[in-house]
Amino acid sequence: MTPAILWLTGWGMPDSCWEQVRRQLPCALHLAPDFSHVSRPEEFYEAVEQTARSVAGKELVVVGWSMGGLLALRLAASRPVAGLVLVGATMRFVRESAERDRGWGAAVLQRMKRLLPKDRERIMAQFAEQMLTAKERGQNRVDTGTAGAQWSQQALLAGLDYLAREDCRHKAASLSCPAVVIHGTDDLICPLAAGEELAGALPAAEFVRLQDCGHAPHIFYPDVVGTAVTRMVKQIAQKHGQASVQ
Repeated sequence: MTPAILWLTGWGMPDSCWEQVRRQLPCALHLAPDFSHVSRPEEFYEAVEQTARSVAGKELVVVGWSMGGLLALRLAASRPVAGLVLVGATMRFVRESAERDRGWGAAVLQRMKRLLPKDRERIMAQFAEQMLTAKERGQNRVDTGTAGAQWSQQALLAGLDYLAREDCRHKAASLSCPAVVIHGTDDLICPLAAGEELAGALPAAEFVRLQDCGHAPHIFYPDVVGTAVTRMVKQIAQKHGQASVQ
């Protein structure tokens, strides 16, 4: 049985951001929910759950980036998954002042929510700029001017509400599936300390630390992310005595 791979993107980001990684697994069954027209925070998880149900009976590897990492954790806490690959992820995006090294204050999201309807292009460009280090900006791999272009205004606002509300800290310790947590040392969206906290909370996690990397490891280090996903898929295939996916 070839495992299915569920790809969960971050807030405002297109599913196409995974392409450099996905092409390393051409024979796998790739799945991705469409978040672009979500209207309520709850619909993000509903879309994930519906997509996962479409491959009931198959082993499922879930790859989540940023907000997608929160959705991946929630899914793994509610149904069996064969493995998790969490990229620039966190268990809780919003943090109180004592934990500000692990996340943003609620006021930042509130401000973004207030300004989005008035100046969407600028807010999205600023967010995309924060994803990148100065060196990464010079590589022109991310067009910050088109960030969020495929998402409706309502979906972006619902995504900010989801980020403000979701808390997976009480779920992580119960997840026994193998996991790989990949995090950049210079991530300003989900700080490194949040990734370290996540890896420490998961019982069977490997932590991959990428030096001088921002919030988009899968774009700037696609081979690292692809290797982690490929290795997990091969391990699952070997466990079932089958030829692995190339």
